[in-house]
Amino acid sequence: MNRPPDALSWSRSCLLALCTGLAFAVAALQAQAAGAQGLSGGVEEVKAAYLYKFVSFIDWPESAFAGHADALVIGVAGAEAVHAELSRVLVGRSAHGRPLATRRVLPGDPIAGVQMLYVGDLGLARSPWVQSLRDRPVLLVTDGPGGLDAGGALSFVLVQDRLRFEASLPAIERAGLKVSSRLLALAQRVVPAP
Repeated sequence: MNRPPDALSWSRSCLLALCTGLAFAVAALQAQAAGAQGLSGGVEEVKAAYLYKFVSFIDWPESAFAGHADALVIGVAGAEAVHAELSRVLVGRSAHGRPLATRRVLPGDPIAGVQMLYVGDLGLARSPWVQSLRDRPVLLVTDGPGGLDAGGALSFVLVQDRLRFEASLPAIERAGLKVSSRLLALAQRVVPAP
């Protein structure tokens, strides 16, 4: 007997499809990270790819931009190789209806016009210059264990020789940003909001 699918069956099918999609995304990122880490400079390539992908899962308030047509800018401090790779990755790309751009940022440089800042040196992440970003609509991405403790919203970590990331909901909320649950599902660890 053929019965029309009810809402519960349809919801279960959608959830199964979503979980399957997430599993494939995780597997693809793991394979990419594992393969790239065997190459010279491969970790930087994977970090640049992650930074580019993070943009799709974060929503910035309009106040983070001076105008409607402004680029979404990923600043990079303390990681020249990641900046070089990200410059290559972002050519011709856009997200949220805005072109994507990257900018090399030196300690003490103004951060105005930057919506995401990747700090490749954990010591630099603890500097007053970076800490001044707290409560501003800038996604701070750090590198290494302790990155979330240094104020990072997202932080790269190595787990069994694979590049992963952790997330801090308090830091994301403090910046006034919204994060997709799909990104949080891929995180190695999520620090919950209080």
